[in-house]
Amino acid sequence: MKKTILILFLWTNVIAVELPPLHHPVGISPPQKMQLPNEFELDKDGLLQCVTCHGIKDIADLPFDEVDVKANHFFNGGPYQQLTDFCYRCHKKKSAQRLNIHKMYNVGKIDKKNCDYCHLEAPEPNNPPEKLEFRLPKEKLCWGCHLKTPHLNALTHNRKVSAEMLKIIKISEQKHKVILPLGAENRVICITCHTAHEAGIIDSNFASGKQVRGGDVSKGVIYRSHAWDRVYQADKKERISKLNLNQNHKLSYQRLEQEVLLRLSAKNGILCRACHQFKD
Repeated sequence: MKKTILILFLWTNVIAVELPPLHHPVGISPPQKMQLPNEFELDKDGLLQCVTCHGIKDIADLPFDEVDVKANHFFNGGPYQQLTDFCYRCHKKKSAQRLNIHKMYNVGKIDKKNCDYCHLEAPEPNNPPEKLEFRLPKEKLCWGCHLKTPHLNALTHNRKVSAEMLKIIKISEQKHKVILPLGAENRVICITCHTAHEAGIIDSNFASGKQVRGGDVSKGVIYRSHAWDRVYQADKKERISKLNLNQNHKLSYQRLEQEVLLRLSAKNGILCRACHQFKD
């Protein structure tokens, strides 16, 4: 992996440290208000060092390509289901969270500065789609903040629809008075199912303003446990065992409790049936 040189200015000393890209700085003192876990060891001068974060012996002396980044103890106290779970052991979660640009109301008014993340300029809320100008092609727009695989089956949906499915989509749009936008070559993209706008930003009398209501954008999607999970676990036991999941990650069957930013409801199957036909 390509290395970078991180220059640290420590009072009157300048230290050059060779680190991989996107690496946390070392050789610096954590803020006084930050409470580090006891096992996060600082050096003799009270500065961050490699073993502050990592549990691999002599990691500072190992070539980067030889470090086992998948080891459970690569991060102290690991394994962690998400990298941010490790980060929040030192950093306060609330202050470290990124801006939720989908929450567009500020004291009852539209906060137009959030529009600039996706649009070249803040449009009028009810502008027709053909007049909208985006910073990126709509196929890639969501990837500026989200992964290409934010949920199961995301990539399997990112494909060109058949002529038969296209007919189903057009019928569904008319039936539900909604839009299900497709990308180039009639490919399913993020905004086919999702809308980027908080409910009410676009007038619900417009097809582009139709969406599932009642969800809190601040809280996001909420699931609840379900008794059917025991059946799910038994049915998937052999396949799940082959995934080699770490001990902190468990696949389970849950039911949708709250939906947000969806054009149609997935909870009752309407969203799926907007494109697919199933035998009763």
